[in-house]
Amino acid sequence: MSGHVDPNPFLGPQPYRSRDSERFQRKETTRRLLNSILAHPCITLFGPSGAGKSSVMQAGVIPELRKEEHDFRISSVEGWPPDEEPLAWLARQMFSDLELGPVPGDMPPSTALSEALRLAERQSERPLLIYLDQLEQLFLPGREPKQVDAFFESLDELARRPFRGLQLVLALREDYLGRFRDRLRGRRVLLEQGFRLGPLTVGEMVEVVCWLATQGQPAQQWDREEMRELMLQVGLPGQSASDTAEVQAAFAQIVCRALWEERKRKGHEAGPVKAEPILHRYLQTTLRRLGPLRADARRLLEEHLVANDGSRTLLTEKQAHAVLPPEKAKQVLEHLEQAAVLRAEAHQGGRYFELGHDWLARKVFELKQERVRREESARSFQRERAKRRRLLLIAGIAVGVAVLTGGLFVWALQQRAAAWKAQEAAWKAQVEATSQAERAHDQSVMVGVREQMGHRQFAPAMNLLLEVKHPETSRDWRALAMESLVRSELEITLHHEDEVVSAAFSPDGQRIVTASWDKTARVWSADGKGTPIVLSGHENRVWFAAFSPDGGRIVTASRDKTARVWSADGKGTPIVLSGHGGPIRAAAFSPDGRRIVTASSDTTARVWSADGKGAPVVLSGHEDGVYFAAFSPDGQRIVTASWDRTARVWSADGQGAPVVLAGHQDRVMSAAFSPDGQHIVTASLDQSVRVWRADGKGEPVILSGHEGAVHSATFSPDGQRILTASEDKTARVWRADGQGAPVVLAGHQDRVWFAAFSPDGERIVTASKDKTARVWSSDGKGAPVVPLGYGDEVQFAAFSPDGERIVTASKDKTARVWSADGKGAPVVLAGHEGPLFFAGFSPEGERIVTASKDKTARVWSADGKGAPVVLAGHKAAVCFAGFSPDGQRIVTASWDRTVRVWSADGEGAPVVLSGHEDAVYSAAFSPDGQRIVTASADRTARVWSADGEGPPIVLSGHEGRVMSAAFSPDGQRIVTVSEDKAVRVWSADGKGAPIILSGHGDMILSVDFSPDGQRIVTASKDKTARIWSADGKGAPIILSGHGGAVLSADFSPDGQRIVTASADRTFRTWPLAISELSRRLREANHDCLLPELRQIYLGESDSQALKTYEECERSYGRIPSQPPFVAGASGP
Repeated sequence: MSGHVDPNPFLGPQPYRSRDSERFQRKETTRRLLNSILAHPCITLFGPSGAGKSSVMQAGVIPELRKEEHDFRISSVEGWPPDEEPLAWLARQMFSDLELGPVPGDMPPSTALSEALRLAERQSERPLLIYLDQLEQLFLPGREPKQVDAFFESLDELARRPFRGLQLVLALREDYLGRFRDRLRGRRVLLEQGFRLGPLTVGEMVEVVCWLATQGQPAQQWDREEMRELMLQVGLPGQSASDTAEVQAAFAQIVCRALWEERKRKGHEAGPVKAEPILHRYLQTTLRRLGPLRADARRLLEEHLVANDGSRTLLTEKQAHAVLPPEKAKQVLEHLEQAAVLRAEAHQGGRYFELGHDWLARKVFELKQERVRREESARSFQRERAKRRRLLLIAGIAVGVAVLTGGLFVWALQQRAAAWKAQEAAWKAQVEATSQAERAHDQSVMVGVREQMGHRQFAPAMNLLLEVKHPETSRDWRALAMESLVRSELEITLHHEDEVVSAAFSPDGQRIVTASWDKTARVWSADGKGTPIVLSGHENRVWFAAFSPDGGRIVTASRDKTARVWSADGKGTPIVLSGHGGPIRAAAFSPDGRRIVTASSDTTARVWSADGKGAPVVLSGHEDGVYFAAFSPDGQRIVTASWDRTARVWSADGQGAPVVLAGHQDRVMSAAFSPDGQHIVTASLDQSVRVWRADGKGEPVILSGHEGAVHSATFSPDGQRILTASEDKTARVWRADGQGAPVVLAGHQDRVWFAAFSPDGERIVTASKDKTARVWSSDGKGAPVVPLGYGDEVQFAAFSPDGERIVTASKDKTARVWSADGKGAPVVLAGHEGPLFFAGFSPEGERIVTASKDKTARVWSADGKGAPVVLAGHKAAVCFAGFSPDGQRIVTASWDRTVRVWSADGEGAPVVLSGHEDAVYSAAFSPDGQRIVTASADRTARVWSADGEGPPIVLSGHEGRVMSAAFSPDGQRIVTVSEDKAVRVWSADGKGAPIILSGHGDMILSVDFSPDGQRIVTASKDKTARIWSADGKGAPIILSGHGGAVLSADFSPDGQRIVTASADRTFRTWPLAISELSRRLREANHDCLLPELRQIYLGESDSQALKTYEECERSYGRIPSQPPFVAGASGP
């Protein structure tokens, strides 16, 4: 290394360079990438922003390639100026890096690149690396597409050229990878080898920063545990507090650089290191370095990148340029992005910016509040000064008047008026102070909600939402309430003092038994109320606990080499089963309760009499420890799971040879029979679950998807599902035949050791290393839904005018009329000869119109009585039908490209509206009944006169089929949705540009205005519905939870609910009213907000937080214990 060496070993947000190779520590990553580069002519290196792609190449790979053993020449491009043609820029760089002389001035860029390669071949036989970094810059707005295409075409030719030792590395951010692949489609050599570089983990970063600290001048010794806590603070959001959590490397570097300088000046001061204040100081320094542009940068951050509650917001590059001085916008944005204060991501052909960390957002918000307070103080001062001047003037006049009239009386009046004004001002100040305090409180709480949601801790997020004083004015309260209700399956958390390794329901489902490394088993009420019965006596960890079939006894298995049989009420002395030569890992009763099977590390399983009498039957043959054992439903067989990578099926009396189930690639941790005894499910450290025939014949069904070892697997009581528990901190519910995606139960802070179904299969209990057991709903569905089953896809659902009923249309050829609360049997409207696409109520709610693939629409009595009126005449499927506002007419839309307006009683000939060039998917009357809007596969919507007179207004602009269109309640606007994933809000007269709402991940199938016209609800194939502000402002509320495409979404007449219909064969109702959401939040879980979270987010004192927590626990009949530490909690 030559030149100046920075004494500080941490570079901040800047990448490492070749001169920093001595300090660069990602040796294993460097080795793997180096081997990939040497093995393939072209590598695409991609990863998230800040993952260290440039650093690994510049400080890791390139110095290795320059060493004598490889002896590479290097030509690299680290950026692509927007005013330079990419091909010409690359050619010039190669001529310069390889010292090939001047670039011939008359050569086209492609020829110049070929010439550079030809000269490089003649110059030397040494291998050549061409490293092209930040290729995402070629996809930013303003690039000439033809130049970019020519660039990649030349690269493709370069990669195919017979140049021995030529290696290409193409590096870009992974959010541009899709666009990169689309542009290079067909260029196999450039695309076939990829290398993803992920962020460093907490564990890796700790090793790196501790080593780097020793390389500074002077060297510093940093404590690893202290650094672990610091790295957790700069981890990516939404992760657990573990060594595998990923770190935001730029912020880790910033924090460590500042910490190193601080310790160099002051030495190592006692106390925890806090990253947030360091980042705050860094932000101030970054802004100061902008000099005269500092004020513009602050205004950009304060006014456009933080919301009113202090959270981060997004700003497109176009919007950012619009709010900054035109000639300085680029300089400000580049400075903030290079400093990692701003993070940029690709967005619809451009980019969007957001603040790089929530802490930075909070600091910007504080700066904004300080500025607002200063400005308000200045205004108050000016007002007071003006007021004093007026008072002086009034006083002068009053003196004159007093001299003339005996001013004592006037003075008294003035005093009284002043007193009244002072009282009024004091009252207003008090009201404003209270209001400000409540706003600050709500902002802090909402920050906590977002943080807990990010950590997948939905129960505390729900509790915090209920602490918001003014949810109606808190941004995103409704959205977060719905999301927490949908995503939270957790009902109760049960606490031990050490890891909880097993949990099981009693046969009646009323109790739960847990086993813990704290040497106890505990028996709890399944609703979480009351104090548990503690079974203590084991001399070492308790590994397993299970109820007897009658629920009267419990068997426990312990590391102390014994199993014990207890009375479930905790009374009396347990029976001790001893004889194993090693720890006992599991124990279970036989179906008749007379025998117990135990599994031990001594490589055997043993079958005991449950009363402890007589010698046990010993099942031996495994070649390593036996981790689990269970009886078959008939009690005649036993299945064991072993660390020898097999499961074995034995005769319970020990006779004969076992059936060996072999195939797992690592230790088998559990095995269980299906309820019919025909199948066995096994779980393994190889991260897979296998479903075998119990006789060992045939190939097993393999369930894969867990991201860590699987510790347990069991069948549901009906044998249709399988429940697994894994080291990846989740439990999952799978279909036993392996079809479909599993339901994921996430929320534990550490590995999940065991999971079991309740006897009715409706609930699940899990046991975790995080010292808790948790009770979940087994279907993974949250509170804001009322799913009602169907035999086929539900195509459409709509409320009745009074909101009391819902009508649904299904592919099963029927419509059904339900009570909106889901109670009772539906009225079935049957008679169509094809699937139904639509069903809707008449304005008075007495009739229903349906549209079917059988080419007809039908008008039914809503009570199902009598024969329907059949509207026939279309030549293809009728996909939509709707009443006019007065109920006298019906409009239908058909695949035959026409719309028809009928008399609702079926009399007379319809008015035919023709002109669309493809199928018409929807048609709807305007509120006054005078116009009709239609949506078509020809990519247009059209506004017609309902009597068919005159040409229609054509609304064009969508880039795909228009699937649905609707008028606003005032008839002034029209909303359309399309397979192009966009929502457009038009002026009904076709004038002006539409408002465009984007965000859905797939085609949008239906749209509806709210009754007040302020909101829009959309339904999409991406399995979500979304609620948007009709003016296009703000982020939408996302309704997720359906298992298939959402085919329709409709507001209730009062606008307080939404009903959605889905291809998953259900429809669901979602509440929007704050009162209803609050009620459901209170009912959704029985956990209490822990004192630590109360202190952080509610600002309560230690004693106040503890007191409130204990009162909550007592309200559930529980005796408060020492509350556990909450991983992932951080202050606002």
